[in-house]
Amino acid sequence: ALPELQHALADEVLKGGVPGVRQAIDRMNEKAAAEGMPKVKSEPLVALAEKLAPALKAAEWRDRAEAALAGIDAVDVKDIRSVVVAADSAARDEESRALAEQLRDGLTRRVETEHRKWLDELAENIAEGRTVRALRLSSRPPKAGAPLPPDMAERLATTASASLTSDVTQDRWATVLDAVAFSPVRAQVSPESLPEAPSEQLLGAVRKVAGKVPQIAAAFGVEPPTPTGRRERRAAPPPPPPPPAGPAGDSIPPAP
Repeated sequence: ALPELQHALADEVLKGGVPGVRQAIDRMNEKAAAEGMPKVKSEPLVALAEKLAPALKAAEWRDRAEAALAGIDAVDVKDIRSVVVAADSAARDEESRALAEQLRDGLTRRVETEHRKWLDELAENIAEGRTVRALRLSSRPPKAGAPLPPDMAERLATTASASLTSDVTQDRWATVLDAVAFSPVRAQVSPESLPEAPSEQLLGAVRKVAGKVPQIAAAFGVEPPTPTGRRERRAAPPPPPPPPAGPAGDSIPPAP
């Protein structure tokens, strides 16, 4: 346990680290100067903060890790991941490293369970014709980067294509299009038919996602935006021309 006088300093370390302590001291000294009071010497406090920081951060991480492990089936997966990532710098002793390993194993099991539930829910939405819901759900897999099973991706793309026809309202068209644009099957979706006279609102929705679904944008005559991620490399300038030769009398004769 820390002495009572160090509690406030420890709170500042946990809130903002050593930089936060420096900022707090600066604020205190600004207030002291305005009130005509003596300033606080920052060096001893900063030195103490630097000494306390590793142990405080480790203790804070351990509290979070124990809470996450106790609620491994209920705590948000993102919160568990953040604790696991922080273990690399905060788990400093054998006991903490063992706790981190338990947490990693628990996270793996939790993600696998959530992923199976996600696939079941996705299949149910596709089967029942809840196309927009299925498309939105497909873009949020619990297991980051996991592809859809090929047969499920094909069913979802087919269902989405069948939802983009001239028979639906243009508002519905825009809603389905937006869901398609952020789904993993966006490149596989081809509208069955287009509205006869697309409204400016629908064309605006097409322009908004043209870069994600260029094949659909092209059907409306909309050009996808030019990629801006890479800049063209400029060609290197040509070497300068050689200096003109001087008069013959000025040239240096070759060595014998």
